Amino acid sequence: MIQENRKQTMKAAETWDTLPKLIKRNSGQWSRRTAMCMKNFGIWRSYTWSEYYEKIKYFSLGLIGLGFEAEDVLCIIGDNEPEWFWGEFAAQAAGGIATGIFVDSIPSEVKHIASHSDARFALVNDQEQTDKFLSIKQELPSLKKVIYWDHKGLKSYDDPLLTSFTEVLALGREYEKAHPGLFEQNVDNGKHDDAAFIYYTSGTTGLPKGALLTHRALIHTATGFVTRYPLDGNDNLMSNFPAAWVGDSFFATVPHLLTGAKLNFPEEPETIAEDTREVGPSFVIYGPRQWEGLVSEIQVKIIDAHPLKRLAYNLFLPVGHKIADMSFAGKKPNLLLKSLHSVAYLLLFRPLKDRLGLSNVKFGVTGSSVLSLDTFRLIHAIGVELRQNYASTEAGFISSHGKKDIRFESVGRPALGTEVRLTGKGELLVRSDCMFTGYYKDPQKTAIALKDGWCHTGDAVHIDEDGHLIFLDRLEHMRELRSGTQYAPQYIEGRLRFSPYIKDAMVIGGQDKDFVSAIINIDFTMVSKWAERSHIPFTTFVDLSQKREVADLVQKDLSRVNSYLPEGARVRKFVLLHKEFDPDEAELTRTRKLRRDFMEERYKDLIDAMYHDGRNVVVNAAVTYRDGRKGTVSTDIKVWSV
Repeated sequence: MIQENRKQTMKAAETWDTLPKLIKRNSGQWSRRTAMCMKNFGIWRSYTWSEYYEKIKYFSLGLIGLGFEAEDVLCIIGDNEPEWFWGEFAAQAAGGIATGIFVDSIPSEVKHIASHSDARFALVNDQEQTDKFLSIKQELPSLKKVIYWDHKGLKSYDDPLLTSFTEVLALGREYEKAHPGLFEQNVDNGKHDDAAFIYYTSGTTGLPKGALLTHRALIHTATGFVTRYPLDGNDNLMSNFPAAWVGDSFFATVPHLLTGAKLNFPEEPETIAEDTREVGPSFVIYGPRQWEGLVSEIQVKIIDAHPLKRLAYNLFLPVGHKIADMSFAGKKPNLLLKSLHSVAYLLLFRPLKDRLGLSNVKFGVTGSSVLSLDTFRLIHAIGVELRQNYASTEAGFISSHGKKDIRFESVGRPALGTEVRLTGKGELLVRSDCMFTGYYKDPQKTAIALKDGWCHTGDAVHIDEDGHLIFLDRLEHMRELRSGTQYAPQYIEGRLRFSPYIKDAMVIGGQDKDFVSAIINIDFTMVSKWAERSHIPFTTFVDLSQKREVADLVQKDLSRVNSYLPEGARVRKFVLLHKEFDPDEAELTRTRKLRRDFMEERYKDLIDAMYHDGRNVVVNAAVTYRDGRKGTVSTDIKVWSV
């Protein structure tokens, strides 16, 4: 059955070679089958493939009626809801290109992407996103229309730039009367090498770059994914990745189109866990931060749990770890361990999986960046077969774990149809049909990334004797101390984030440094609970972060992580930052990756203090609020030794 599904998926990728063609096929084959479900006010609303196709058809014709032309760009911003994707596919059906903007982007970031992509039309979620465009409309002379799909709060708006999703659908129905068959003709005329989407990269080293992906690249990437993770129309997928991020297309939306698996939308980002539990998917994909968040949630609940529940957790979790470790090593447990695990599963792991919405999950997937090894091991310990994916916007689907071939220190073997090799510096090169076409309006950076048919990933990777890829870090982020000792910052940061008391961390070092240091964010929720239980008075985040007792608490986790590291690569000093790392202040990308160069410059005084025997430093940090206002926070930050 699995082999047959794989054959059908491969055939779909070859025959229906654009995303709108796949939707047309699905509407023809599965007209009345549920394609999407959206939760609204606690009620799940379903859409059939026929309704799905109709929404795309009339929105596409409505766009054309408004002046949308082939190769025009539609930029989209909003929460993951059906209209987001209907808009994307409608633009592509009209011969255009879609691009996405992260929902929490501030107006200046919205302006950069809308301007750089030459967007003539914008599709937005609600009043908040509408206001962002209205505040910068004078700086976007090419912008022709802003279309909103949630009208709440917009009734009194009369700007001629605005129109609603419903009005565009109505315009499309009228347009069809004068142009019968135009939509179908446009879909049939689509080619697999047509540009489909401009994905803006994380921007860890500067402004985000627009990576141009064709229908071929998106479909081949998703096909490689589905051959390793078999799906069919009976499966449920959760749309929980930001729709503006390429991972959503790679691992959710396009696999949904290829296989007919149902795509489910949570009511709010905050209700993902609860809504996932209701859907009971057999397959979930979370980013590393989400998996780490689940583990943190487990630890929070256990700390506050009844003593008997804490006893059961502490008693049975080692059994789960033992079973997981034996599975990684390819060994089978003996009868006694099997019996203990059965009891542990009944009393602890099954109810725990149910609380996390993972009760029906056949396997889980993580991607984007390296997952903490401790988190990976714990998820396996509770009975979820978690596999690591390795992909990038530019190179597509590169590798993943296969069934019974899971090594938590690796990111798996190369995907189907993907060639890999290493340069002398250890940089991974990739060649496949999944690769991007180039950076939009940036031939110089394109020439650096694409050479002789190979995509230069910029990642430092090791390939072991069994063909598994071991991801180390971004090549530019690999560090070497004055002593010659090398270390991978992401590895150390990932293990630190396993702590329930550490929300984020940035590890620092370099050829002009004698040791490794760290800037750490405490998890205010967890640390404040701990402080209350320990009768430690505090007033604010700033006050709590500089307490000696909190430093001692964090130091225990640093010592734990140091025990995994070579002597020369261990963290020797650290500071507890007075605030969280914030994407609105350009410290993180919208996918929560550290912008290291910017951070090292911003916190130069702190870093210098750690390396020049400073005991404390006064930090005056600029703060940008969501409404665009700027302020300054001044505080005295202490330097601690491990």
